[in-house]
Amino acid sequence: MEIVQLKKESKSALDDINNLLIQLRGDTSNNRGSLNDLHEVVKNQNVVMVVAKDGERIVGMGFLYLIIHVGRRSGHVEDVVVDKDYRGQGLGERIMKDLIGAARKNKLETIYLTSKPERLAANHLYQKLGFAPKETNVYKLSL
Repeated sequence: MEIVQLKKESKSALDDINNLLIQLRGDTSNNRGSLNDLHEVVKNQNVVMVVAKDGERIVGMGFLYLIIHVGRRSGHVEDVVVDKDYRGQGLGERIMKDLIGAARKNKLETIYLTSKPERLAANHLYQKLGFAPKETNVYKLSL
C-alpha cells in the first residue's frame, strides 16, 4: 500500500474516486465527478490530493485546499475517506499525516476541516492528530 500525491487524471482513477465519494457522502445520484473535474483538481497549484493505492487501485483519498489570505495562509481538508474494505489499517491516518506535511511545506498557519458527528472513527482520528473542535456556525447557500 502506498500513499502518494495524485498528479495525473485517468478514467480508472476517476472511477475509484467516484466510488469513494459515494461511500463518504452516501449519494448515489448522478452527482459524480467528471474527468475534466479531476483534471482541474490535479493541475490546481492550490490543491493537494493524496491517495492511498493498492497497486493501481485508489482505495483512499483526501484533499488539502490551500487558501492564501492577505496576511495569513490557511488550508481546508475535505473528502478524507478510505474504502470500506480497507478501513482499520491506518490508511486514513497516513493520508492525514501527508496532508498535514503538505500544509507545513506550504507554510500554512492553520488547517480547518469539518466532519459529521456520526463519523466516529474519523472524528477520533482528527482529535488524535491534534485537531480541536472550533465553536462556529456553519452556513450553506445552495446556488
